[in-house]
Amino acid sequence: MAFLLPENIPSRSGVPDRLRQVARALRDFAPEQVTVWLRETESGLPYLVVLDPGSGIAVIDAPSLSSRGQARRRRGRVFDSFDMINIAADVAAAADGLRRSASNAAIRRMPVNCVLAAPDLDEIPLERLGQADRNLPILRRSDFAEGSLEGALRRILGDEQTRPLNEREEKRARAVVNPEIVLPQSGSESLPLFQDPEIPSEDVIRVMDREQERVAEHLGDGYRVLRGVAGSGKTLVLAHRARYLHKHWPTLRILVLCYNRVLAHALSTMVTPGDRLEVTNVDRLAYHLAGRDGHRGPPDFEALVLKAEKQAKRLPDSERYDVVLVDEAQDLDFPRLNLAYSMLKPDRLKPDLARPDRDNFVMAYDVAQNVYSRGGARWNPPGVDAQGRPRTARGRTTVFRRNYRNTREILEFAMHFLAGSPDWSSASVDLDDPAALIPPEAAKRSGPKPSLTACRDLRGEAETIATRVWAMLHSGVAVHDIAVLYGSSELEKELQAAFSSRDLPYFHVQQRDGRGWRINRDKAVQVRDRVRTSTLTGIKGLEFSRVLVGGVNKVHVRDVEEGNQFQAAKSQLYAAMTRAMDELEITMSGSGEIGAALREAERLQR
Repeated sequence: MAFLLPENIPSRSGVPDRLRQVARALRDFAPEQVTVWLRETESGLPYLVVLDPGSGIAVIDAPSLSSRGQARRRRGRVFDSFDMINIAADVAAAADGLRRSASNAAIRRMPVNCVLAAPDLDEIPLERLGQADRNLPILRRSDFAEGSLEGALRRILGDEQTRPLNEREEKRARAVVNPEIVLPQSGSESLPLFQDPEIPSEDVIRVMDREQERVAEHLGDGYRVLRGVAGSGKTLVLAHRARYLHKHWPTLRILVLCYNRVLAHALSTMVTPGDRLEVTNVDRLAYHLAGRDGHRGPPDFEALVLKAEKQAKRLPDSERYDVVLVDEAQDLDFPRLNLAYSMLKPDRLKPDLARPDRDNFVMAYDVAQNVYSRGGARWNPPGVDAQGRPRTARGRTTVFRRNYRNTREILEFAMHFLAGSPDWSSASVDLDDPAALIPPEAAKRSGPKPSLTACRDLRGEAETIATRVWAMLHSGVAVHDIAVLYGSSELEKELQAAFSSRDLPYFHVQQRDGRGWRINRDKAVQVRDRVRTSTLTGIKGLEFSRVLVGGVNKVHVRDVEEGNQFQAAKSQLYAAMTRAMDELEITMSGSGEIGAALREAERLQR
């Protein structure tokens, strides 16, 4: 089965019947590696673009008979009254444009042909073709039969391919067809890279996979949920969704929200906020709406959020949004998600039988990274739908299982640690349970196993970490590719001293120096000349080639009951581990349940 973008081309309104027939045959009979895009010319004429990695790119038009020709054909006079069949000029121009782009895309020879499809005809007399179309390849009724379509695709593309495109070449070919799937370079260094380390960086094209592309561009309206494992591209899809909607429906007001301030800045580098497109973190939104009421000291965000929700409901339409997208929703509690939902325009919150999906509210989450134990995964919109039923995500959830970020060894170790069992990869999952842990598909990349180093105390951990950072830098690892994450503020103080004694560049993301403490968090995405050091959860949204984690036996999660501390600490450490793309090193001192769980994960991986 070919992969269709969008999935519903064979039944989509506005698509001519003949083109639907073509899409249906491609879906049912073409090989699974074939990708089919529905496109429109500037004049609104639909056509298909088909990428077969073993053959090339086909731009397919399926012109229909005029109403007069259809009437005469029903009386049995098919070709006597057949109108001239012509590929639309702008479809032919689209094929020419793709041909030029493919030749400039660093792909070995990739045939790009404009193709005439007649899925309901066995033959088309030459005289019925326009003069310019008489040399075009044609797909006839017999070509769309099971067992025939793969060979027909090769025939119409000239049988020039001697071998299928490899994965890197296919990414480039997909980017030729849809340039919007290419990751912005400013954000690709801090968000999923999808890169193969053995390939020089200048040859790597970073793109979304097909499922991500389908969801980002064709998710549909209404309340939707994206569930995915760490490194699966949830943030990437959400950011592209915002960009795509903003580009194609520029009158929509769009809000992108998350909890973590560093993640909000990472999202901003990918989305490029502007008029009608805003990115912020939810507590900043609450602060903006509710203010501080003259309160001295740190803001009481719990109270601010409740007040902000009431304020949001009083805002005029001009200050509310048509679309709200929430990333890392598991980090938000119910009041914060209620605030996010209240930012939708009032007319989008009213149940409507004629338009049941008016509330364009999308949230992405991973319960494995539920680092604050806030239960956002179990939230659903308040109220009822147009039929009077409670709102749920049943039937509205997309799951991303494939991990792109980490090596196989890092992912296996992290999952052994989190699940406490080697059976996590085969565990059955009830996807109707929003809090169910989703086992990731093993990563393709391979690398060294994570290392565990026992130290005498926190100072010993700091010395070990600083020594390893010094060695990495002197072996050629770029300073911006290294991150140090700590589970104890006491360790951070020791790290500052250890780095200073070795004259190592040091950037503390949570640095508190009066009014300037916030500035460090706001600069964390852009810093490239120092080693970024952070709490375990302070750099969610970023990723690094090398990650060193320390103080694991000293982790204490705020606002979590003692009986839930162990699981909460595991979630925080899992989130920290999965920041590492290539190498993960962990230090620990003293004894504790976390240290024992790490040793067990190490044993399971042997």
